[in-house]
Amino acid sequence: MFERKPHRAKVTSTEALATGAELYAAFRQHIPLTGKLTALVIATVATATGLSSRQVRRLALRFRENPVAASLAPTPRGPKIGSHRISQEVEQALEGLIGEIYLTKAPPTVALAAREIRGLLIADNGAFQFPMAEVPSVRTIVRLIGEISEPQRARSSMGSKQRSAHEPHPGAYESKGLLDLVQMDHTRADVILVDSLHREELARPWLTLLIDIWTRTILGFYVSFGDPSIFRCGRAVANALLPKGPLLRKLGVDVDYPMYGQFKRLHADHAAPHRAESFRRACLANGIDPDIRPRGPAHFGGHIERLIGTMVGKMRLLPGATGSNVTQRDGYDAGQAAAMTIDEFERWLLFQIGIYHNTPHEGLGGRCPALVWERETAERAPLLPAHLEIDHLTRQFLPASELTVHSYGVQIRHRRYWHPVLTPRIGQKIMVHRDERTLQEVYADIDGGFVPVPVVGRYPDVTEPEWEAERRRQRQEGAAYLADGGSAATARYIHAARQEVLAARHRTRRTRQERKRQEREGVSHAKLAKPGSEKATATWIPAADLQDDGWLKWLD
Repeated sequence: MFERKPHRAKVTSTEALATGAELYAAFRQHIPLTGKLTALVIATVATATGLSSRQVRRLALRFRENPVAASLAPTPRGPKIGSHRISQEVEQALEGLIGEIYLTKAPPTVALAAREIRGLLIADNGAFQFPMAEVPSVRTIVRLIGEISEPQRARSSMGSKQRSAHEPHPGAYESKGLLDLVQMDHTRADVILVDSLHREELARPWLTLLIDIWTRTILGFYVSFGDPSIFRCGRAVANALLPKGPLLRKLGVDVDYPMYGQFKRLHADHAAPHRAESFRRACLANGIDPDIRPRGPAHFGGHIERLIGTMVGKMRLLPGATGSNVTQRDGYDAGQAAAMTIDEFERWLLFQIGIYHNTPHEGLGGRCPALVWERETAERAPLLPAHLEIDHLTRQFLPASELTVHSYGVQIRHRRYWHPVLTPRIGQKIMVHRDERTLQEVYADIDGGFVPVPVVGRYPDVTEPEWEAERRRQRQEGAAYLADGGSAATARYIHAARQEVLAARHRTRRTRQERKRQEREGVSHAKLAKPGSEKATATWIPAADLQDDGWLKWLD
């Protein structure tokens, strides 16, 4: 099955969200969220956006109810895309033929491909031989081909170099001012961390950084053990948008870190998480244009790459540092030297960010990034996403699964989560978002909001990678025990139990054979007695002959 464009009947198109993102800055700056909406404000926004006063007033009402970029996206019109009704068998055959005939390195025209496909479906001497009434018309097939996503077309019809050559690369990536252009990239840190439970070697973390090109400040970051994903990109973006105070207090770090705010454009490399439609939509819904850099030209991401090189170089001072190559690790066991947990590494990183911000930068003419940020924000303070809670923003990018609500709640990796809000939804499927940094709760998508659902039972307050590492360690302990005699003992017990079963079968079979032999000889079962089981006999005395308590005594 190939990728299709999203149906306008179900979701707002990416193009519409992009339009809303373009309008967001003007509406966020001028439209009051409460109070009277004056004619002067309407005229100001109309001039800034090129919309009519009527359009501005209509969009302003929507924006004041929900002050996000998505509320400014135009409402899709026209017929529903994908409203065709085709049987499953015909649809499978249709998609297969589209892949064979149209999604090729040298595709025919859409009309020619549609006619070819329809002919193959209805040919009475062909492989399919569907009734003509069940096969869509050529016009419908043309429309179905038109629903194929552009990335799918590019992957199928062009090589990687050709795709890059045919993708738009408008001008140079230059910043026009504060928070206009932000670059993001990821790197595998050259240091091994330990888990927080046993202080044993865990893994090398991934580091995501975002840099504001105008001020060269580190606008946001994120540290995790997992490979770059939509979730981790989202957490890094959320960190860039929001003030760092809560994080600094949580980690107990005294660092001056005032960098945050709503930025316009996000540049990242051509990695799959950055190109994912869900990531693009989440960015656009929050007023950010995800302008993904093309493959090949390294200078497009030069700023962030130099920053990452600087930070990675500082990691050589850490215990457990791996170095950048095998030669640097010759005779050195980085895993044995590792000593920092992910929280400790994050605190160290915050201090390094503080050092970087107060170091003269050649790209700023020798000025420090902190100084440039201070001067720029003195004239215009950075904006926060309006009426958007911190938790809500960060949870938008969490990985989500559609789970069935059972009487005990929802289950994720053998853990159960329950909240009374799930009671009326027992038997239904809901979207549940999961944060890898905690086992204590997941987040149920209920009526557009995220309800924290706590875990049932007692679990340590560790990250999911740490929990999985602990489970692996326990499994290894079990395997080691078995190898060290546990398997032999189990084998002995199995053999003994088996011998007990066989002996019982033998005794039963022998007893039954003996009884049948006795029956053949005419011996009553009542007369059969086991050796050594004769009953003792007693002599009874009439009650009248008993004296005093003599009746309590047995006669020998």
